[in-house]
Amino acid sequence: MSFLKNLFSSEEEEFQEAEVLIEEASPSCPIKAFVEQDNRVVYFYLWGDEKTNFGVKSCWVRNLKKAPAKLEEKLMDKGIPPMLPEQFCKFKEGQGKLDPNDLEIIWTEEGDAASLLANGEVIAIIPSWGGKNGFYGYARDCIGQGDFAWELTKSNEFLDRIQQSKAYWDSWGNELNPFQIQQPLILGTYDESFGKHDKYYAIDGNEWPPKGLYLRAGESKTVFATVGLSLVPMPLVEMYFEDRFESNRIELGIILNSVFSDDELQEMARWISAQSSIPWDHITFLGEGHTINFMRFNSSIFNFVWLTNRLDILPKPELEDYRGSKINFLWMVPISERERKEIMDNGSDSVIEKFNELGKDIFSLQRKEIV
Repeated sequence: MSFLKNLFSSEEEEFQEAEVLIEEASPSCPIKAFVEQDNRVVYFYLWGDEKTNFGVKSCWVRNLKKAPAKLEEKLMDKGIPPMLPEQFCKFKEGQGKLDPNDLEIIWTEEGDAASLLANGEVIAIIPSWGGKNGFYGYARDCIGQGDFAWELTKSNEFLDRIQQSKAYWDSWGNELNPFQIQQPLILGTYDESFGKHDKYYAIDGNEWPPKGLYLRAGESKTVFATVGLSLVPMPLVEMYFEDRFESNRIELGIILNSVFSDDELQEMARWISAQSSIPWDHITFLGEGHTINFMRFNSSIFNFVWLTNRLDILPKPELEDYRGSKINFLWMVPISERERKEIMDNGSDSVIEKFNELGKDIFSLQRKEIV
C-alpha cells in the first residue's frame, strides 16, 4: 500500500494538472482559445464547438524544464502534453512560467485563427491552416520545424496580419464604427442598382456583428439584399484559394416574381438572416456555385438555392472593396433537388446556358425545372 502511495505521489509531483492561464471566445466563430500551463510545458489551444468540424488545434509555446533529447512518445500515449525536444528549443534548459496578467489573445479578422502575446510580444500563432499535414503553429521560442511548432521568425507575414487584425477589432470601439460607415454606402449601391428600398430590416438580433436587410417590394417583384455581411471576412477561405482577398467577403440577395404579405416578408427576412450566419456559425465559407437549403416558401419543388452572379438576367451591384478585399455579391437562385444534383455532379457550367434561357422566369417559384 505504501509503495502505491509513493508511486502516485511521485507522478503527481512530476505531472501537475494543467492550469488555464487565459481563455477567450472568438468574436465571430464558435471557437475558444486558451493557454494551459503545468509544471513542465505551456501549450496554446483553439477548441471548436462539437457541432463544427473544427476540432482541437494546439501549438507548443515553451518548455518549463530541461528539454528531452527525444520526442516523449510514451507521455503522448497517456494524453500528457509533451515537451518539445531539445533540438528545436531556443532555451534548452527551460524557461520561467508565464504570468496570466501578461497574456493577450488577438484573433484574426476571420475569427478562426489567433495569436498569443506576452507583454505585447507575439509568442505563438495558430493560423487557419494549423493542425494540417503535421503543422501545428508558430512559436517564438522554437528553432526550425519542430514536432509541435515551427519557428516564428521576424519575417513571418502573419505578424503584420496580427497588427492589422488588432486595428480592425479596436475600430469597433470607435464612435463611428465600421458598420456605421459601410451601411449607408452599401444601401446606396443597392438603391442605385435595384431601386429605392421600401423597407430596411435589422437582422442581427441586437448581437454583434450588426447586419441589415434591404427590401424592394415592387408590384410584381420582390428583392432582398443583405447589408453588412462583408464587414467580417469568412473563415477557411485561405485554405482553398490562393488569394483570400478575392473570395473572403460576401453579400447575399434574392429576387422573386411574387408579391408577399407583411407576414411573409418577415418570414423571408428571418430565413435570410439565418443563412447569413452560416459561414461563421459553421466555420466555413460560401461562394459562387455553392448551394444551401431553401425554405418551403410557396413551393414544394424548389427546396434549395444556388449561389451565383453568373446569370445574364441577374443585376450586378458594384460594391466597393473593403479592407483590400473584393466584395462578392451572390444571388440565391431557387432550384429543385434535381437541379441541385446536376450542379453538384457536373458543376455550375453545366446549367448556366439553360438557366440563361429562362430569362425572367428564373425568379418564379412556378417555373419548370430545367433538368
